[in-house]
Amino acid sequence: MRFEETFLATAVFAPDAAARREPYRAAHLAHVRELIESGTALVAGARADLTASVLVLRAADSAAARACLERDPYWRHGVWTAIDVVAYLAAVA
Repeated sequence: MRFEETFLATAVFAPDAAARREPYRAAHLAHVRELIESGTALVAGARADLTASVLVLRAADSAAARACLERDPYWRHGVWTAIDVVAYLAAVA
């Protein structure tokens, strides 16, 4: 097993995210699909309590990882209220 330097990104949902996200959900899922298919995202999903989205991203640095999320419709339309990006060591085969 080896460890790949990646970034753990957490995007916090607005309190009214369930209602707010509906018009942007298809575009958000398309963006996430693009990140996964390009290999930029190793994994993407949401916390089970639906308070935040969580992604593990490959990027040149934390600013580039954050930029990936700032392009997402959820960020642009206020479904996410905060983004946190930290260095992460992903275990890969």
